[in-house]
Amino acid sequence: MGIIAIPEGLQTKLCVLGDNVLKDVPENVKKLWPGKTAVIIADENTWKAAGEKVSQLLKDAGVPQDEPYIFPIEPALHADYCYIPKLREIVKGKAPIAVGSGTINDLTKLSSTEAECDGYLCVATAASVDGYTSYGAAMVVNGFKKTVPCAAPLAIIADNAVVSSAPFEMTASGYADLAAKIPGGADWLIADALGEHPIDERAWGMVQANLKEWLSDPQSLKEGKSKPLADLFQGLAATGFSMQYYHDSRPASGAEHLCSHAWEMYDLKKDGVNPSHGFKVALGTLIITALMTETFKISAADIRRLTENRPGKTNAEREAQIAGFLKGTQFYEDTLKIALSKNLEGDKLAARRQLIYEKWDIMRDRVMKQLIPFNELRARFELLGCPVNPADIGTDLAGCKRAATVAGMIRKRYTCLDMLYELDYLDTMLDTVFSKGYFQL
Repeated sequence: MGIIAIPEGLQTKLCVLGDNVLKDVPENVKKLWPGKTAVIIADENTWKAAGEKVSQLLKDAGVPQDEPYIFPIEPALHADYCYIPKLREIVKGKAPIAVGSGTINDLTKLSSTEAECDGYLCVATAASVDGYTSYGAAMVVNGFKKTVPCAAPLAIIADNAVVSSAPFEMTASGYADLAAKIPGGADWLIADALGEHPIDERAWGMVQANLKEWLSDPQSLKEGKSKPLADLFQGLAATGFSMQYYHDSRPASGAEHLCSHAWEMYDLKKDGVNPSHGFKVALGTLIITALMTETFKISAADIRRLTENRPGKTNAEREAQIAGFLKGTQFYEDTLKIALSKNLEGDKLAARRQLIYEKWDIMRDRVMKQLIPFNELRARFELLGCPVNPADIGTDLAGCKRAATVAGMIRKRYTCLDMLYELDYLDTMLDTVFSKGYFQL
């Protein structure tokens, strides 16, 4: 693979996936942070995977370094803002090096920005996330998952030997996260058609132009072949570049990620352990694929007939619904504010429905061309060991319906969930999906 091409105008200056490229870390630290002391941020697993070797390479090259900060394996580490104040002091004035994947990268990314460092370097240890190259960190702040603005890494170095030796479930998680860009893109097509969020052609192209090709060979990925792993890493990196360029995660996520965030709000566990981000997104991707498939089986004439006389929810009714899901939790106030800000009533709701009816055929055509058919996507996920049923992540059909409903409340990002909610047809379509055999109990 070697050097991955980076679009012009981004913060990241180098992205490399190749053989024996850890040796290049000292040279790049000297080049990007001349005279600075390096400090490695890792956890016990990633320290063994690559951190210890990187530290020795820095020592051999005469690069000064502080004691590494290594998180323990237990308790399980999450990207929570509570760690940032301490990390901010550790990396201040230094050349930070994140050795890890999603969580370590996000913690280093945000702490480096808040400490006003001159960027940071990421040594990737798995093809598991799209956040390596993104602008912003996915962070839990006071219990609420959000993307916190912060600078992308100046450089990413991924050694084939390190990435390929990561537990395969991390690779499978990365595949699911990349596959999520399929329904995520469909959501953007819907938002574009309704004038809610016009598509940015450059950001769209970074993700979607080669997306289906990057996802095309899960069998060879499972067999450990190098090309599909390189394709996966390149796809995840390209997605991160699109977010870096766009300064928002819209190019990379839609309702499927919001389902994952909803499960995180409820602290979902499988056998006492929180499922990985990618595994929650895998089930969210299947749910939203099924939802879009069933929704756009309906003709424009029938969707008008079925929904035009439905009353919709008043602000008071929406507030009561939100309270039923989240009252008494730390998420209630923020969710209430966001959901009410986009709740349409009266003439505004009537106008939106009219636009939906007018654009229905356009949306249906675009969305169905965008999607990978549900059965094919499910088969790929099963092959790789990704979750395909609610029980695989520790939930059930009721928990899936709750997550999808809450997902439509927690962000201003317009998705198929908002469209169906505005038609007062979301409950009906979710019931359809969960009664048609898409998912097993």
